[in-house]
Amino acid sequence: MTAAGPQWPALTMAAVPFALGALSARLSRRAGARLAPAAATVLLTALALTVALSTGLLLCLAAVIALAEAPGLSGLDHWSPSALRAGVPVPPAVAAAGGLAAALLLASAGLHLVRVVREARRASAVAAALPELGGALSVIEDDAAIAYTIPGRHRRIVVSTGMLKLLPAAQRRALLAHEGSHLRHRHHRYVQLGRLAAAANPFVRPVSRAIDLAVERWADESAAAEVGDRRTVARALAAAALASAAPRPAPLGGSLGGARGDIGRRVDSLLRPPARHRLAWAVVAVGIVVCWTSTFAAIEHIHALMELAEG
Repeated sequence: MTAAGPQWPALTMAAVPFALGALSARLSRRAGARLAPAAATVLLTALALTVALSTGLLLCLAAVIALAEAPGLSGLDHWSPSALRAGVPVPPAVAAAGGLAAALLLASAGLHLVRVVREARRASAVAAALPELGGALSVIEDDAAIAYTIPGRHRRIVVSTGMLKLLPAAQRRALLAHEGSHLRHRHHRYVQLGRLAAAANPFVRPVSRAIDLAVERWADESAAAEVGDRRTVARALAAAALASAAPRPAPLGGSLGGARGDIGRRVDSLLRPPARHRLAWAVVAVGIVVCWTSTFAAIEHIHALMELAEG
């Protein structure tokens, strides 16, 4: 590689992750609707992490470029700011803004992670104090319709007496199968990774919401397979949602609420045959691969230019 002329291909490749981030909302909607929930959950989590990490790396690279062009710092490592600017025609103000954005987004992700850890510890302490009736089930005395899971060391399926009175036996079985699926498949990990990625990049927020819906649909499908009747699960879901319509405090941090997703779409999915669209899987998977390829290629190009600009 030579330093002659601006390296526009490198800049074009650096734009790919940001373009994928801008398209991620549409991709997540299509993938969530056209893929099996388990596949959608895994693929959307990979998409969220890809967008957040790749854009974060490139923003950090912009900060390095800004520092390399700073008059007071370039001389410390024998940089040639003019040679670097000739190869990477990014205005210093833009590079500095990218570095500032990287710092703010990293701080946002860090604060989110601290908050998640604190809430998970509180939820674990509460779960440890709950009575266990077998199979991690805990029944609490409350006339309101409540059902959610607490993952972690002290795993619990928390159901209120009001919810149990509300549902007939078949629907109670569907509800418990739904909540058990959350624990068995560790859905909280996908949800928390999606929310961490959203904290690190606002573009990922629609993807994070799509992951929330996908894990609920995954649990719905698991319950339907266990009960053997998709309509029973749909009725239990609708009844629990209607009974939980009154505003109430959200479940503990780190928990997954069984009736907090998009009820209409979930019921509609249960009343239709399971989705199987391989093309949607391929489109998102190719987008993830292209994004990482472009990110590392851009980093390699700009690193080589910075080496040429040294001395």
